[in-house]
Amino acid sequence: MILPRSEKSKRRGRISNSRTDVRRARRPQSKSSNRKLLLLLAFSCILGLGGGALWLWWPTLVAGADGWLKGREDFLVKEIIVHGNCRSSRLEIVKVLGLAPRQLIFTFDLKKAQGRVDALPFIEETRIHRRWPDRLEIKVKERQPKALLYLDKLYLVDEKGRVIAPVPEAERLDFPLINGVSMAQWKNQPEVWSRLLRKALDLLNLWEKKGREWPEKVAQIGLDEVCGLTVFTTDMDWELQLGLESFDERLEHWRKILKVLGERSAAVKYFDCTGIGSVVVGLRPQTIRDDERAEEHGQK
Repeated sequence: MILPRSEKSKRRGRISNSRTDVRRARRPQSKSSNRKLLLLLAFSCILGLGGGALWLWWPTLVAGADGWLKGREDFLVKEIIVHGNCRSSRLEIVKVLGLAPRQLIFTFDLKKAQGRVDALPFIEETRIHRRWPDRLEIKVKERQPKALLYLDKLYLVDEKGRVIAPVPEAERLDFPLINGVSMAQWKNQPEVWSRLLRKALDLLNLWEKKGREWPEKVAQIGLDEVCGLTVFTTDMDWELQLGLESFDERLEHWRKILKVLGERSAAVKYFDCTGIGSVVVGLRPQTIRDDERAEEHGQK
Protein backbone atom coordinates (compact mmCIF):
# COMPACT_ATOMS: atom_id res chain seq x y z
CA MET A 1 0.00 0.00 0.00
CA ILE A 2 1.41 3.37 -1.04
CA LEU A 3 0.53 6.28 1.28
CA PRO A 4 0.43 9.95 0.21
CA ARG A 5 3.32 12.15 1.24
CA SER A 6 1.21 13.97 3.91
CA GLU A 7 0.15 10.71 5.59
CA LYS A 8 3.75 9.55 5.64
CA SER A 9 4.74 12.79 7.39
CA LYS A 10 2.04 12.37 10.07
CA ARG A 11 3.19 8.82 10.79
CA ARG A 12 6.81 9.95 11.14
CA GLY A 13 5.71 12.72 13.62
CA ARG A 14 6.46 15.62 11.27
CA ILE A 15 4.23 18.52 10.18
CA SER A 16 2.56 18.05 6.83
CA ASN A 17 3.81 20.20 4.00
CA SER A 18 1.08 19.50 1.47
CA ARG A 19 0.13 22.02 -1.18
CA THR A 20 -3.23 22.68 0.55
CA ASP A 21 -1.54 23.69 3.81
CA VAL A 22 0.89 25.94 2.01
CA ARG A 23 -1.91 27.72 0.17
CA ARG A 24 -3.81 28.33 3.45
CA ALA A 25 -0.74 29.75 5.17
CA ARG A 26 -0.06 32.13 2.28
CA ARG A 27 -3.70 33.34 2.02
CA PRO A 28 -3.90 37.13 2.84
CA GLN A 29 -5.98 38.33 5.85
CA SER A 30 -9.49 39.46 5.19
CA LYS A 31 -10.26 43.16 4.75
CA SER A 32 -12.78 43.14 7.67
CA SER A 33 -10.11 42.08 10.19
CA ASN A 34 -7.80 44.88 9.08
CA ARG A 35 -10.62 47.40 9.34
CA LYS A 36 -11.42 46.36 12.94
CA LEU A 37 -7.80 46.68 13.94
CA LEU A 38 -7.55 50.16 12.45
CA LEU A 39 -10.74 51.27 14.21
CA LEU A 40 -9.44 49.96 17.54
CA LEU A 41 -6.15 51.84 17.10
CA ALA A 42 -7.95 55.03 16.13
CA PHE A 43 -10.28 54.80 19.13
CA SER A 44 -7.31 54.25 21.48
CA CYS A 45 -5.53 57.29 20.05
CA ILE A 46 -8.62 59.48 20.42
CA LEU A 47 -9.17 58.28 23.99
CA GLY A 48 -5.55 58.94 24.92
CA LEU A 49 -5.54 62.41 23.36
CA GLY A 50 -8.86 63.25 25.04
CA GLY A 51 -7.64 62.07 28.45
CA GLY A 52 -4.41 64.04 28.10
CA ALA A 53 -6.25 67.18 27.08
CA LEU A 54 -8.69 66.75 29.99
CA TRP A 55 -5.81 66.30 32.43
CA LEU A 56 -4.10 69.45 31.13
CA TRP A 57 -7.25 71.56 31.13
CA TRP A 58 -8.85 70.14 34.31
CA PRO A 59 -7.59 72.88 36.70
CA THR A 60 -8.83 75.53 34.29
CA LEU A 61 -12.23 73.84 34.00
CA VAL A 62 -12.54 73.48 37.78
CA ALA A 63 -11.56 77.11 38.35
CA GLY A 64 -14.05 78.23 35.75
CA ALA A 65 -16.85 76.16 37.27
CA ASP A 66 -15.95 77.36 40.77
CA GLY A 67 -16.02 81.02 39.68
CA TRP A 68 -19.29 80.56 37.84
CA LEU A 69 -20.98 78.94 40.85
CA LYS A 70 -19.68 81.58 43.26
CA GLY A 71 -20.95 84.27 40.95
CA ARG A 72 -24.44 82.76 41.04
CA GLU A 73 -24.33 82.48 44.92
CA ASP A 74 -26.72 79.52 44.88
CA PHE A 75 -24.44 77.13 46.80
CA LEU A 76 -22.45 79.49 49.02
CA VAL A 77 -22.51 78.73 52.77
CA LYS A 78 -24.81 81.41 54.17
CA GLU A 79 -26.00 79.95 57.47
CA ILE A 80 -24.40 77.87 60.26
CA ILE A 81 -26.56 76.28 62.96
CA VAL A 82 -24.93 74.92 66.15
CA HIS A 83 -26.71 72.58 68.58
CA GLY A 84 -25.65 71.22 71.98
CA ASN A 85 -23.00 73.78 72.95
CA CYS A 86 -23.02 75.23 76.44
CA ARG A 87 -19.44 75.93 77.52
CA SER A 88 -18.09 76.20 73.97
CA SER A 89 -19.25 79.42 72.34
CA ARG A 90 -20.82 79.41 68.91
CA LEU A 91 -18.22 81.91 67.73
CA GLU A 92 -15.40 79.60 68.83
CA ILE A 93 -16.90 76.64 66.97
CA VAL A 94 -17.55 78.62 63.77
CA LYS A 95 -14.02 80.02 63.86
CA VAL A 96 -12.32 76.60 63.90
CA LEU A 97 -14.43 75.33 60.99
CA GLY A 98 -11.98 77.02 58.62
CA LEU A 99 -14.53 78.31 56.12
CA ALA A 100 -12.99 80.01 53.08
CA PRO A 101 -14.34 83.34 51.80
CA ARG A 102 -17.45 82.61 49.73
CA GLN A 103 -17.24 78.94 50.61
CA LEU A 104 -19.15 76.55 48.33
CA ILE A 105 -21.08 74.05 50.40
CA PHE A 106 -20.17 70.96 48.34
CA THR A 107 -16.42 71.75 48.36
CA PHE A 108 -16.30 72.09 52.15
CA ASP A 109 -14.38 69.20 53.80
CA LEU A 110 -16.69 67.99 56.58
CA LYS A 111 -14.27 65.41 58.00
CA LYS A 112 -11.41 67.87 58.52
CA ALA A 113 -13.76 70.46 59.98
CA GLN A 114 -15.15 67.86 62.39
CA GLY A 115 -11.63 67.05 63.58
CA ARG A 116 -10.93 70.71 64.29
CA VAL A 117 -14.12 71.09 66.33
CA ASP A 118 -13.38 67.86 68.25
CA ALA A 119 -10.02 69.37 69.28
CA LEU A 120 -11.75 72.10 71.30
CA PRO A 121 -11.36 71.52 75.08
CA PHE A 122 -15.00 70.90 76.01
CA ILE A 123 -16.06 69.03 72.85
CA GLU A 124 -16.39 65.26 73.12
CA GLU A 125 -18.16 64.46 69.83
CA THR A 126 -19.13 66.41 66.70
CA ARG A 127 -21.42 65.79 63.74
CA ILE A 128 -21.55 68.19 60.78
CA HIS A 129 -24.20 67.90 58.05
CA ARG A 130 -24.86 69.74 54.80
CA ARG A 131 -28.35 71.16 54.51
CA TRP A 132 -28.81 72.06 50.87
CA PRO A 133 -28.46 74.45 49.31
CA ASP A 134 -26.55 76.85 51.62
CA ARG A 135 -26.61 75.74 55.27
CA LEU A 136 -24.31 73.79 57.62
CA GLU A 137 -25.70 72.12 60.75
CA ILE A 138 -23.32 71.27 63.61
CA LYS A 139 -24.31 69.03 66.53
CA VAL A 140 -21.85 68.79 69.43
CA LYS A 141 -21.73 66.78 72.62
CA GLU A 142 -19.74 68.44 75.38
CA ARG A 143 -17.73 66.94 78.22
CA GLN A 144 -19.45 67.54 81.54
CA PRO A 145 -17.24 68.65 84.48
CA LYS A 146 -17.43 66.32 87.46
CA ALA A 147 -14.61 67.50 89.72
CA LEU A 148 -11.80 70.03 90.16
CA LEU A 149 -8.15 69.03 90.04
CA TYR A 150 -5.52 71.25 91.61
CA LEU A 151 -2.07 71.13 90.01
CA ASP A 152 -0.50 74.56 89.56
CA LYS A 153 -4.05 75.91 89.34
CA LEU A 154 -7.58 74.52 89.18
CA TYR A 155 -8.61 72.34 86.22
CA LEU A 156 -11.97 70.85 85.29
CA VAL A 157 -12.16 67.05 85.10
CA ASP A 158 -14.88 64.99 83.42
CA GLU A 159 -16.51 61.78 84.67
CA LYS A 160 -13.90 59.60 82.91
CA GLY A 161 -11.01 61.28 84.71
CA ARG A 162 -9.86 63.35 81.74
CA VAL A 163 -8.55 66.85 82.35
CA ILE A 164 -10.70 69.23 80.28
CA ALA A 165 -9.33 72.74 80.71
CA PRO A 166 -8.38 75.32 83.35
CA VAL A 167 -11.30 76.72 85.31
CA PRO A 168 -12.54 79.92 83.65
CA GLU A 169 -11.83 83.04 85.67
CA ALA A 170 -14.57 84.39 87.92
CA GLU A 171 -16.61 81.18 87.57
CA ARG A 172 -18.01 79.68 90.76
CA LEU A 173 -18.14 75.91 90.69
CA ASP A 174 -19.50 73.48 93.27
CA PHE A 175 -17.51 70.32 92.53
CA PRO A 176 -15.40 68.04 94.75
CA LEU A 177 -11.73 68.99 94.85
CA ILE A 178 -9.00 66.47 93.99
CA ASN A 179 -5.47 67.27 95.15
CA GLY A 180 -2.25 65.71 96.36
CA VAL A 181 -0.20 66.01 93.16
CA SER A 182 1.86 68.90 91.83
CA MET A 183 2.32 69.85 88.19
CA ALA A 184 5.94 68.64 88.33
CA GLN A 185 4.85 65.21 89.64
CA TRP A 186 2.11 65.03 87.00
CA LYS A 187 4.59 65.70 84.20
CA ASN A 188 7.18 63.25 85.57
CA GLN A 189 4.71 60.36 86.05
CA PRO A 190 1.65 61.10 83.92
CA GLU A 191 0.52 57.46 83.69
CA VAL A 192 0.62 56.93 87.47
CA TRP A 193 -1.32 60.07 88.32
CA SER A 194 -3.77 59.67 85.44
CA ARG A 195 -4.61 56.21 86.76
CA LEU A 196 -5.15 57.60 90.27
CA LEU A 197 -7.31 60.38 88.87
CA ARG A 198 -9.50 57.84 87.04
CA LYS A 199 -9.88 55.90 90.29
CA ALA A 200 -10.94 59.09 92.05
CA LEU A 201 -13.64 59.68 89.44
CA ASP A 202 -14.77 56.05 89.72
CA LEU A 203 -15.13 56.63 93.47
CA LEU A 204 -17.12 59.83 92.92
CA ASN A 205 -19.46 58.06 90.48
CA LEU A 206 -19.96 55.24 92.99
CA TRP A 207 -20.68 57.71 95.80
CA GLU A 208 -23.17 59.57 93.64
CA LYS A 209 -24.91 56.33 92.71
CA LYS A 210 -25.10 54.76 96.20
CA GLY A 211 -24.81 57.73 98.53
CA ARG A 212 -27.85 59.74 97.51
CA GLU A 213 -29.39 59.16 100.94
CA TRP A 214 -26.14 59.35 102.87
CA PRO A 215 -25.81 62.31 105.25
CA GLU A 216 -22.35 63.17 103.94
CA LYS A 217 -21.06 64.19 100.51
CA VAL A 218 -17.55 64.22 99.12
CA ALA A 219 -15.78 67.54 99.65
CA GLN A 220 -12.26 66.51 98.72
CA ILE A 221 -10.22 63.51 97.58
CA GLY A 222 -6.51 63.29 98.28
CA LEU A 223 -4.30 61.27 95.93
CA ASP A 224 -1.26 59.31 97.12
CA GLU A 225 0.68 56.95 94.88
CA VAL A 226 1.36 54.59 97.83
CA CYS A 227 -1.64 54.90 100.16
CA GLY A 228 -4.24 55.49 97.46
CA LEU A 229 -7.33 57.66 97.95
CA THR A 230 -8.48 59.53 101.01
CA VAL A 231 -11.96 61.08 101.06
CA PHE A 232 -12.87 64.12 103.17
CA THR A 233 -16.61 64.59 103.71
CA THR A 234 -18.58 67.84 103.71
CA ASP A 235 -20.36 68.41 107.05
CA MET A 236 -18.62 66.12 109.55
CA ASP A 237 -15.21 66.55 107.94
CA TRP A 238 -14.59 62.83 108.23
CA GLU A 239 -11.49 61.32 106.70
CA LEU A 240 -12.04 58.00 104.92
CA GLN A 241 -8.93 56.09 103.98
CA LEU A 242 -10.01 53.83 101.10
CA GLY A 243 -6.78 52.71 99.44
CA LEU A 244 -6.69 51.76 95.76
CA GLU A 245 -9.39 49.15 95.27
CA SER A 246 -12.64 47.54 96.50
CA PHE A 247 -14.27 50.93 97.10
CA ASP A 248 -17.78 49.50 97.07
CA GLU A 249 -17.02 46.89 99.73
CA ARG A 250 -15.07 49.30 101.93
CA LEU A 251 -17.80 51.92 101.83
CA GLU A 252 -20.32 49.28 102.94
CA HIS A 253 -18.13 48.47 105.96
CA TRP A 254 -17.94 52.17 106.77
CA ARG A 255 -21.73 52.52 106.61
CA LYS A 256 -22.16 49.61 109.04
CA ILE A 257 -19.76 51.21 111.51
CA LEU A 258 -21.70 54.49 111.30
CA LYS A 259 -24.91 52.65 112.23
CA VAL A 260 -23.20 51.06 115.23
CA LEU A 261 -21.71 54.35 116.45
CA GLY A 262 -24.85 56.41 115.97
CA GLU A 263 -24.44 59.89 117.50
CA ARG A 264 -20.98 58.98 118.80
CA SER A 265 -19.73 59.07 115.19
CA ALA A 266 -19.45 62.89 115.52
CA ALA A 267 -16.37 62.34 117.70
CA VAL A 268 -14.59 60.36 114.97
CA LYS A 269 -11.80 62.01 112.99
CA TYR A 270 -10.92 59.25 110.53
CA PHE A 271 -12.01 55.81 109.37
CA ASP A 272 -9.29 53.51 108.05
CA CYS A 273 -11.19 51.17 105.72
CA THR A 274 -8.17 49.57 104.04
CA GLY A 275 -8.18 46.47 106.25
CA ILE A 276 -9.73 43.18 105.20
CA GLY A 277 -13.28 43.20 106.55
CA SER A 278 -12.46 45.71 109.31
CA VAL A 279 -12.52 49.46 109.97
CA VAL A 280 -10.16 51.30 112.32
CA VAL A 281 -11.61 54.42 113.94
CA GLY A 282 -9.59 57.40 115.17
CA LEU A 283 -11.07 60.04 117.49
CA ARG A 284 -10.67 63.80 117.20
CA PRO A 285 -8.01 65.36 119.46
CA GLN A 286 -10.59 67.38 121.41
CA THR A 287 -12.62 64.26 122.13
CA ILE A 288 -9.52 62.49 123.44
CA ARG A 289 -8.74 65.39 125.79
CA ASP A 290 -12.32 65.43 127.03
CA ASP A 291 -12.13 61.70 127.74
CA GLU A 292 -8.88 62.16 129.64
CA ARG A 293 -10.40 64.90 131.79
CA ALA A 294 -13.43 62.72 132.49
CA GLU A 295 -11.18 59.87 133.61
CA GLU A 296 -9.23 62.21 135.90
CA HIS A 297 -12.47 63.25 137.64
CA GLY A 298 -13.69 59.70 137.85
CA GLN A 299 -16.59 60.33 135.50
CA LYS A 300 -15.75 57.54 133.13
